[in-house]
Amino acid sequence: MAGALEGVRYLDLARVGPGGHCSRILADMGADVIRVAEPAPSAARRAALPADESRTYSLRRNTRVIGLDLKTETGRDVLYRLAATADAMVVGFRPGTAERLGIAYETMARVNPRLVYCSMTGYGATGPYADYAGHDINYQALAGLAALNGDPDHKPHPAGTVGDAAGGGMQGVIGILAAIVARGRTGHGQLVDAGATDGLLNLVHRWFEMEHESGIPVTRGSEMTLRKYAWYDTYEAKDGKYLSVGAVEPYFYANLCRALGRDDFIDHQYDDARIGEMRAAFAAIFRTRTRDEWVADLMPSDCCVAPVYEIGELAHDPHFQSRGAFADYERPSGEHARQVAPMIKFGGTPSAIDHVEPKLGDFTHDILASAGYTPPEIDALLTTGSVL
Repeated sequence: MAGALEGVRYLDLARVGPGGHCSRILADMGADVIRVAEPAPSAARRAALPADESRTYSLRRNTRVIGLDLKTETGRDVLYRLAATADAMVVGFRPGTAERLGIAYETMARVNPRLVYCSMTGYGATGPYADYAGHDINYQALAGLAALNGDPDHKPHPAGTVGDAAGGGMQGVIGILAAIVARGRTGHGQLVDAGATDGLLNLVHRWFEMEHESGIPVTRGSEMTLRKYAWYDTYEAKDGKYLSVGAVEPYFYANLCRALGRDDFIDHQYDDARIGEMRAAFAAIFRTRTRDEWVADLMPSDCCVAPVYEIGELAHDPHFQSRGAFADYERPSGEHARQVAPMIKFGGTPSAIDHVEPKLGDFTHDILASAGYTPPEIDALLTTGSVL
């Protein structure tokens, strides 16, 4: 069965980081994603790749790959031919690089006026920081997200690669699909400027607007979702594992108090004078049983409780198993591997994993043929060293 984006062709020149996350989502939904790689990466590029390349495999799944040396006329000409058949493309270069390579938006729009061109960078394509180098930890720090993470008594530290995956990758998907919809009205593609830091600002908009309107600083411990109240926090259980509590609505909060044997707290949900007392009481009670014992009783009981899983526990959760949240496959080496499955469930156009770990050369002939090259032309291109 065809995926939701069957028939959409997308060229990925961003390779990793936000661009890789964007490509993975589009490919899972059925888009024909062609990753344009360097035939022979530079020493600097090789040094930047993870020592364990398996870390990047899931960003490549369902994609095809072709090697093009865009510093050569031959490599650029092939890209132009591919772009003429594409719906969208993404680049992840610093400002000025695409211009030097001859693949800036203005050039590609002449090649294909219907092309949606997404520039995916850390700080956006314009502004004083546009030329600066950065990584996920920097984007989260600049957007204010890092300062709000963690315990009020400890230094801030960003959580995972939220900037790459959500700030950049998901925002890129939204921008690209919105531009394709707009093209249906206008007949023209457009430039989509997706900065990872801009995407992260969207994640913290609630707190920004809260402080702007009230004049009261928003910091760790100052607001409900930032660990102010005992009923929206995490607690250590008897076995050293943790559980999360998010009993926001009065009904759920009252259920929690009753389940913990502290009915006396029910009328004091927002009583700032009792925050410390309540947190200490909850902490002491939660330490009397194991995490999974608490979860078994409280999670089904409308208390808004869930376990805090370590990564190694995720695949064993029955809910994730029932939803097919993880996909198993066998690598060419014969070893077993597992990835997180496509995230969105479609009723009529299901997402799927067709192939993983694409290698340079596996799809080159098919990709070139789809751009109109004849077999003799393909053979000739492969002798130039600019195409692999």
